[in-house]
Amino acid sequence: MEIESLDHIHVYAADPEISALFYIENFDASELLRNENVYGQTRIFIALGGAVMVLGPFPPGIEPSDPPEVGDGAYLQGFGVAHFGLKVADVEKAAVELKGSGVLLLGEPVHEKTELSYCYLAAPDGVVVELTQYE
Repeated sequence: MEIESLDHIHVYAADPEISALFYIENFDASELLRNENVYGQTRIFIALGGAVMVLGPFPPGIEPSDPPEVGDGAYLQGFGVAHFGLKVADVEKAAVELKGSGVLLLGEPVHEKTELSYCYLAAPDGVVVELTQYE
């Protein structure tokens, strides 16, 4: 099988409108479209760093819960995807900007000897985002 590209990341959101606004306001994402799923619920498709993210409500019969505690970009108890990364030009500058906007950083920026820098932050719906800088 040949893969053309990664198509999208889908996040179940307690409130898709609030989640979409978080990515639009903090990461310059833009809304692409909205559609209804088979349950008649509205999903919001946004463009985020050259990729597509889908934000939709939980399907009927599934309720959101509090995610486990986070440490170093992953949940301390086994829990699906650890995080997704967004490449930025300057991790330090981005971290200061986001912190100033009230975004919860999950630690200070880390600068590795391999010229990789990164910082984790908390997004809505238990999503962890990594800001990544390659020097």
